Order: sequence, then C-alpha cells, then structure tokens
Amino acid sequence: MDQPHTSFAALVSQRAQAHGDETILRTKNRGIWKAATWTYLAEQVQAIGTALLAADFARGDVVAILSESRPEVVYADLAIMGCGAASVAIDPDDDLDRVSHLLSSSGSRLAFVENEEQLDKLLGLRDRCPALSRIVVFDMKGLRDFADASCVSLSAFIESGGSADWALAVRSIDADQPAVVQFPRGEGFGMGRTLTHGDLMHMVGAARDRLPIRPHDERLAVLRLSDITERIWGLYLSLETRCISNYPEGPDTVIENLQELQPTILGVDAAVWDHLQMLAATRTKSAVAMQRLVYGWALRTARLTGPRARLADLFVLRAVRREFGLNKLRLAYVGGASVGSTALDWARSLGIAIQRVDEPSVGSGQLDERYQALMQNAYA
Repeated sequence: MDQPHTSFAALVSQRAQAHGDETILRTKNRGIWKAATWTYLAEQVQAIGTALLAADFARGDVVAILSESRPEVVYADLAIMGCGAASVAIDPDDDLDRVSHLLSSSGSRLAFVENEEQLDKLLGLRDRCPALSRIVVFDMKGLRDFADASCVSLSAFIESGGSADWALAVRSIDADQPAVVQFPRGEGFGMGRTLTHGDLMHMVGAARDRLPIRPHDERLAVLRLSDITERIWGLYLSLETRCISNYPEGPDTVIENLQELQPTILGVDAAVWDHLQMLAATRTKSAVAMQRLVYGWALRTARLTGPRARLADLFVLRAVRREFGLNKLRLAYVGGASVGSTALDWARSLGIAIQRVDEPSVGSGQLDERYQALMQNAYA
C-alpha cells in the first residue's frame, strides 16, 4: 500500500519505489506516443531539482514556468517545489505587461520557458524584472547560434547540477511551506495568492473524494499549468490517483489527439466544450439531409428513457462520441466559467455529465469548508 506523503515531490519518490515501471505520463512527438514511467519521472525531477539546489534555490525563492502543456513543465514544477522554492506558472498567451507583473510581483529569480518564442518574450522584459537572473529553455530549436550568459538549455542546466542531497531536501519540506503562487485568472494585475504544501495536499485529498478516478485511467492534458483546474484537478490529482496524463503535440492537435486517445477522464475549460459542440454543429450542416435528420432525432431521443433512447445511443450517439474522442469518457469536469447551455445540453444528450469542481460540495464539516475557501481563493 502507498505510504502517506507530505508533498508531491515526496509522492513521486515514493511512487517510483513502489510502481517504478508503471507509466504515468505520455507525450505525442512526431506522431508517436512516448511513455514515461514513475522511475523516469522521479529521475527528471531529481535532476532538475538538484540543479536548482546547486544554484542556491530553496525556501523563500520563487521560480516561474512559461510554457504550453508538456512533460518538462511537470518535471520543472515538481523540482521547484521539491527544492523548497515556490512555483508560479504563467500562461504563454499573456501579454508582456501581465508577464512582467507576474514575474516582478512574485520575485521570480529564474524562469523555465518553452521555446524561442517565450525566450524572446522574457529577453524583452529583463529590464522590468530585476530579480530575474536566469532563463532555462526546454526546446532549443532555432537557438543553436544563440548565446547569452543568463540563458541555458534544460540539458545544460541539469549538467550544471552538483551533488546536493535531493532526498534530504524533499524530506525537509513542511506543510506550512509555500509551494505555489497562484495569480487571478484572465487579464489584469491582481496579487498572487500563496498555496502551501499543506493546502495542495488538502485540496487534492478533497478532490479525490469527489471524483472516483482510478489507477491507469487516461486523461488528455489540455489546459496549461497556469490554470488552477489543471494544476490541482489535472496534474496533482492524476499523480495522487495514478491516472496517466497524456500531453498533446500542441494546441492545434488537441481534437486529433483526443479522438485517437479516447480518454476516460477529461478536465478542460468551458471553451473546449463550446468548441466541441460548435464543431459538431458545423459538421452536421455539411452532412446530407438524412444524416441531419437522424442526428437531430438521436439528440432529442437521448433525453428520454427506455428502448428508443438506447437505440439512439447504440446506432448514432456512440459514433458521435467516438468521433470526438469521448466514447470511453467516465468523468468530465470544468472549473471557472460555466459551460454554455447549448454545449451543456449537447454533452447531456451524449450521456456526459460535466461536473463543476469549484462548486460547494455537500457537507458542512471543517475539512469541506477549508477546501471550499481554498478553491474560491484560487479561482478568484
């Protein structure tokens, strides 16, 4: 049986010992899904974490991550928290003023960035972010001839790591220690809210009680780490429950990867469900008249019960779910903005109930009240 843990860095180390050969992450690269085991995850987290320790990052420091969803984001985030620092994730679509605000107000001394595009963004902001002294790049494509003393590739950063005792650093983390700096969603210049390791473990524990996620469930990691839904209900809850996180090739391949993967868990924002429904409507308009009639009949009939609803599901709606990568879906959830009524009705007709993770749950105990307060602050 898995042992209790006090941080997600500790969880990864423990799971590597207990489930080392088990797949926990996959990423789509050049058309092929590549798997990462718990052992590999732990090795990558330790390698980056040791380099952070060698660079004197510890409790009281903040490190930023500016990237689309990809496994390196996971490695860096867990390494930042494991070395004792706090992690702040920045949306790669944020404008320069907001990025500058997040970096400067959090006091980030180092930033992990995805690629040349995000590197250029930070290079233009260094004068506005005096604390930022180092940038680590995940993907060096197009940067072979680039040279800057304060910028290094992820591989070079890892090679600079010394012989710090990673296990000791992870064991030294306490529940009241800052782990994450979460900024309000959307545009603007609100102040960041600090979540401790204890807060994170509490939120994920409460989330696990609400969503019956099983080991070896599959999810497509659509949202970015800057979205609290992805951070808590996506990445951390998946690590806690041993649900496999699959990372798409890029934002433009999400529908294709969703169709191919057919995940059992889908945690996205309202915009994704609105997009799926609109895509279905567009394809319906281009269908022949008989197909449109049958599809409309199936959607209406599915809201009823009895033999006709089962026939509609068997002969029509099952194929629709498969077409959009939803045929194996057991659990669907969103946070933040509500799903539009049209998309919500469409999902219900397909037999999919979309849960809101930031709504108050039943019960009035102290544990539930703390969870609700943490979620309300995180989504503010």
